[in-house]
Amino acid sequence: MDAKNAIKDIFFQVFPNLAEKDFSWDKEQKDYANWDSFAQLNLITFAEAKFNIVLSLEESISIKSANDLLQCIQAHLK
Repeated sequence: MDAKNAIKDIFFQVFPNLAEKDFSWDKEQKDYANWDSFAQLNLITFAEAKFNIVLSLEESISIKSANDLLQCIQAHLK
């Protein structure tokens, strides 16, 4: 599974009520009704476990969209 599909899967795990048609790489945190600090922590934790990486606090805070998470992950996989 490539990084893009894995990140998308993580979003659907963290946001189980998210419909496929409502997913967007550019949709931001403020556009999700239930993207709170707990959801942010889950996104980071799932991504770290999936890709066997550790994100810094600065990286974790900077993630505001699926695309942000993807870019962060890809930077660690280079």
